[in-house]
Amino acid sequence: MTKIEIPVRNSTILPPDKGVVEIDLDWSVKDLKSFLKIEFGLPSLKFIPFLRSNKKWFRLEGNKLLSDYPFDGKRLEIDLKREIDLTNFKEYFKTMVSRYDKDKTLPYGILSVDNVSAEETRRRLVNIVEKFVVDALKNPNDAKLYIPSRGGDNIGFDEDSEYVLLGRQKIERAFRNLSSVKSFAQLTQLMLIIEEILSRNIHNTKRDIFYNDVNTFETQSTSDNLIEDLSALLQVTRPSLHVTATSKGIVIGRLQFEEKGDFIDCTKIGTGKSIAPAIDDIENMQSDAEFALVIEKDAVFNRLAEDQFYDYVPSILITAKGQPDMATRMFLKKIDEELQIPILAIMDADVYGIEIMRVYTVGSKSLSFEAANLAVPNMKWLGLLPSDLTEESGFNIPASTHIKLTKNDENKIKIMLEEEFVKRKPEWRKELEILQQLGVKAEIQALNAKDPQFITNQYLPDKLESASFI
Repeated sequence: MTKIEIPVRNSTILPPDKGVVEIDLDWSVKDLKSFLKIEFGLPSLKFIPFLRSNKKWFRLEGNKLLSDYPFDGKRLEIDLKREIDLTNFKEYFKTMVSRYDKDKTLPYGILSVDNVSAEETRRRLVNIVEKFVVDALKNPNDAKLYIPSRGGDNIGFDEDSEYVLLGRQKIERAFRNLSSVKSFAQLTQLMLIIEEILSRNIHNTKRDIFYNDVNTFETQSTSDNLIEDLSALLQVTRPSLHVTATSKGIVIGRLQFEEKGDFIDCTKIGTGKSIAPAIDDIENMQSDAEFALVIEKDAVFNRLAEDQFYDYVPSILITAKGQPDMATRMFLKKIDEELQIPILAIMDADVYGIEIMRVYTVGSKSLSFEAANLAVPNMKWLGLLPSDLTEESGFNIPASTHIKLTKNDENKIKIMLEEEFVKRKPEWRKELEILQQLGVKAEIQALNAKDPQFITNQYLPDKLESASFI
């Protein structure tokens, strides 16, 4: 018999109860649980023991022997977490009427784009240029390009598809017009650069595009906007132009895939795997996760990653560190389409958190023509909800973490309440009105004011068990 003394933390209560116990490594996990039930007075509570060894957590399961786990490591500790009942959670998603259908017909009269090959994108580009040249030879005064308008009056929310979509209004850019000659020259220069990239079948970043001709573009925001214009003009996705943006997204948890032929296991990467900007490089996604959790703040992502929340409740954790970049949105869309698992989100309880939630779920106005390829209407808002800040919620988030709304916040709430997508989402509207009535906001980190692991050990378990999200 091999006996050792080991610190044990009972995280099923707040604050956690700590102690040191003597255990026998010849025991099974079942024996250990029976012993700890008596030791910590947990006769009726179902819990999961986790072993910490060499900075890594191991979920102790089934009838395995304790000797099967690395009890010979450094910083040994056992942490008891309550077992989460996902019955209500699974029932909620089972009864969802509609899942995302990638073949869903979009409404008539909107601009849609295709994800096509480099050859097809180049063909469309050459056709538009050739037509323009023919028109210019016939009558230079009539030679024009018709760019889809991305102005606010050409963007609307479609209730059936739940996307922010772009209409078919267009802006003329004439060859012989002083008001558009500069933007016309900039667009034609961009066309030259893109044609070269497509011909070689290589990729360039948006930053690379700008530095191809800084004197013509003047600012990167100009070249970035022109890239979106060209994408809309050709009716192709931005990846079809072979233009990428630097990705800031990270993923960790119960997800495996191949990237450029390399096998990636996201449980084996301690701090998370950077999300690649080229989504086509990712293939053969596999997962046993119950859900994917999108987290606004990287600090909260790091907290959950360090606690290995993805093993506590089988899940995939993703963050874009604030406003989502295109690569992260495409990656999340791929998870939605291929894995067909629930996708939840945790954002700040303020207008900016709600705005980020909007971008993920219905799309952004700037990329409304790509909404069908980027937005995830099935995504549910788990927290931090403004209603979680009220006394009625039972979370008792300290008032010291509440931040008074600024005038800018108040104005943004009023504008958002008039948005069409909010009017058609009564639960969202209710949360905005609560935010308005409370006069305060809070960041996700407010959850950990009571305890550094409150979000891991209490808030998320409570939310998941009650299926409390909108």
